[in-house]
Amino acid sequence: MKYSITIFIIATCWLLPHTHAQITFLDDPIFRPLFRKVRNFFFHSNYQQTEEQMLSINKKFNTLQKQFSPNEPFFCDTKNYLVRSSSIPDSVHKLRPGDIDIVGAIGDSLTAGNGALATNVLQVSLEYKGVSFSIGGEKTWREFLTIPNILKEFNPNIYGYATGTGLSIHSSSKFNVAELGAMSRDMPHMTKTLIERMQSDENVKPQHWKLITFLVGANDFCFDMCYHKNPQEIVKQHEQDLLTVLRTIRDYLPRTMVNVVLPPNIKLLLEFTGKKYECETMHHFECPCFFGIKHQKNKKLYLRIVLDWIQKVIEVVNRDEFNRKDFTVNIQPFTKNVQFPVNKKNLTDFTYMSLDCFHLSQKGYALATNGLWNNMLQKHGHKSETWNWKNPYKFLCPTNESPYLATREN
Repeated sequence: MKYSITIFIIATCWLLPHTHAQITFLDDPIFRPLFRKVRNFFFHSNYQQTEEQMLSINKKFNTLQKQFSPNEPFFCDTKNYLVRSSSIPDSVHKLRPGDIDIVGAIGDSLTAGNGALATNVLQVSLEYKGVSFSIGGEKTWREFLTIPNILKEFNPNIYGYATGTGLSIHSSSKFNVAELGAMSRDMPHMTKTLIERMQSDENVKPQHWKLITFLVGANDFCFDMCYHKNPQEIVKQHEQDLLTVLRTIRDYLPRTMVNVVLPPNIKLLLEFTGKKYECETMHHFECPCFFGIKHQKNKKLYLRIVLDWIQKVIEVVNRDEFNRKDFTVNIQPFTKNVQFPVNKKNLTDFTYMSLDCFHLSQKGYALATNGLWNNMLQKHGHKSETWNWKNPYKFLCPTNESPYLATREN
């Protein structure tokens, strides 16, 4: 295991899309083909198991969600509820779940699906995009609970979700442009990439309503802010990045609803108990700003900055400019006060985590799906700020009395 961790660290340094540093000669366009070849090499080197083998090992680790039999009904009544409007809605505030035709996602490794089905620490570098909570569409909700797999029950023709395992440049990623290691500063470019993909795809029609989910912050907290002379600067910079992202989507992708998921508070990692050796080691590598010895004296300051960041996101999203008839942005806060359950020994239950205890397992992604879906149906100002690990398969459902995805106007 120690050798695996060493190899993982070396490999990840090559795999990261150079988002953790200032621009250097390595960012020259002439190096991009080489960089892609290196990423593809490590991807194919680590991806040697069949899906059946991966699932079998994850089942043994208890890191998979409950597998639902074909006889078990879907959580919501889709027979006595009009799942899709009889005519295309003219307002984003009157969207039923089945009115969503296109899904997309922007973010970092938590959206890319890194480590979700990993069977060894090296595979944490693999992006299991098909099971990512906000944009994965592998199989069905019975095997993998994701937002697209739930939406398939309301609209079987939904398009844009990712399948399988692959990098954002692979066709299987569709409209999931999230990248391992991405930070706030990468989001404007990532947004342009997503828009270009949607606008050039013949399956995306002008009348289609789109749902885009945005989540970023963990790498800024863990890898970036401790290297600034004034760490508080990252909050102001993120405000500008987020404004650019939302304005770009608003202006170039009309008929869009955006979910902005708050980044989990890094304090969560500091409160884990019963961590294994590999998790201790990986936390020092993946989050040096909070686990590195050099930065311990500033930990309280960094935790305050994380809270300031989260508050700034809420302020930006609630601006009037991001709420129109054909466009709206919703804060989905289920991660704000998120906690992990404990096992019988009263230690953190790491079955919800990947092998590095930083990323999520598929079981953890299913729990995140539950949190996000329920937030999408909860009224503005009354959304849950944690996930329901005590009852992870209790899903809210639209009704004839409350048929729409929640916005600040309905």
